[in-house]
Amino acid sequence: MQVYEIMVLSFTLLLIGFSLFSGLIPNVSGSYSDQRFLLCILSWFVVCFCLYRITSRRYPVANPKWLPFFIPLVLVFLSGELYPTTYHVEPLMFAFFFLGSCLFGDYLASKRNLDLIVTRCLSAVSLLVLFYGFIALMNYSFAVADGILEIDTKIIWGFPNIRYWSHLATWLIPLLALAQCSASLSSLPIVRGLFALSGCFCWWILISTSARGSALGLLVGVFVVVVLFRRFSVDWLRSLGVQLFGGASLWLVLTVLFPFLIFGAVELRGVETDSAGRIPLWQEAWEMSLVNFPFGLGPQSWLTHPTMTEAYADSKSYAHPHNMYLLWASEYGWVSVAGLLILVSGIVKSLIHRCSDCTVGGRELTVMAGFTASIVAAGVHSAFSAVLMAPASMLTGFVVLSLFLGLLGAPSQERLHSSRALPHSLVRLLAGGTLLVSLVVGPVWIHETWRYYKDNMEDRVTYKGQGSIYSPRFWSHGDFPRQ
Repeated sequence: MQVYEIMVLSFTLLLIGFSLFSGLIPNVSGSYSDQRFLLCILSWFVVCFCLYRITSRRYPVANPKWLPFFIPLVLVFLSGELYPTTYHVEPLMFAFFFLGSCLFGDYLASKRNLDLIVTRCLSAVSLLVLFYGFIALMNYSFAVADGILEIDTKIIWGFPNIRYWSHLATWLIPLLALAQCSASLSSLPIVRGLFALSGCFCWWILISTSARGSALGLLVGVFVVVVLFRRFSVDWLRSLGVQLFGGASLWLVLTVLFPFLIFGAVELRGVETDSAGRIPLWQEAWEMSLVNFPFGLGPQSWLTHPTMTEAYADSKSYAHPHNMYLLWASEYGWVSVAGLLILVSGIVKSLIHRCSDCTVGGRELTVMAGFTASIVAAGVHSAFSAVLMAPASMLTGFVVLSLFLGLLGAPSQERLHSSRALPHSLVRLLAGGTLLVSLVVGPVWIHETWRYYKDNMEDRVTYKGQGSIYSPRFWSHGDFPRQ
């Protein structure tokens, strides 16, 4: 394996492994906070690393083809630094997250054997989830032995609540199906069976916890993949169906049948058919987004703004409106949503070109189909939850988005150096300037992040009992920013 292949595989193991198993690892500031610090430091480091490679004359010059689509969204979040606010932390988090995934994806697209390293990453992810599933099964056996009927509360471990786990399930379930049919070790029957089992575990937990956002996101992801990739999605769909059937079978046996035979009763988590209190939150965010249209009220203004609707005043207060797009519209303005639409349009355009490229093999399109389903599912789930706010979800999403953009850019290497590309000297100049700014801003931002963390640790004592420590804002305790 080449150095970059080892780096990418280690990068995948670190981010997704830490997202899944931070509860098992000795922590410094708590698993949630450690994940947040890792996200901030690593995204900043990746941006600086990629910009250095573009700037340095020792390496070939790349023309980051994704940057034009990412620039509007990144600039909107950077403009959040201009708002008067107590803590300047979230705007740079979003900016470094999207810029880092864009640049790292472009870096991967310029490398050879990217398909091979992606399949190895899929194998690694599947084995990590398999290990997580075995521990969940062990916790299940302990719960049954202790006479606990609420199985759904015991099979989730390592996360503050069930919904944080569902974020990772949304990202990973399409990739687990992809690992079964396309991973580097899937040609071995016993390994292919283990990869299938990892997906079955995820579906078992998802069904047992009735994660509606994940289910809806995955359903839309499947629909998009079928429309775009057609026959090239058949192998992936078959693997997904096998894992879904296996997960449903595990649910029927472990969550329904065994508890009934042992305890004579079954306590299943119900599937809610209402909005779970989200409608007042969405109405409030909508009204906020119109006050300073189209620029929003500023970062974290959701936590400090005067209440605008009676429905929200009478409902339970949360740290975010349970819709990432309305959150961005209310705080960063509708220009942030417009920037996101520009990004999505660029990706869709490239996907269509990729599917119509006669030089691309069927196996490559199958891999792309699995990643597309993951991205789409996470995007849909973000409309109902904080998929792009909770740190474990963002760590996993950083890996998935980077690999996705790398795969999407890989077949078009000739266009990276075409006559329409920017001059090498201009690319190096722009990258050098951005690198200099990042090197100056990064340490200040991380210091500000640490200050915010210390302040909230002190405020937990003051506001104990007045809010949920599980509120997925920048920190788990994010309802009460200092004035």
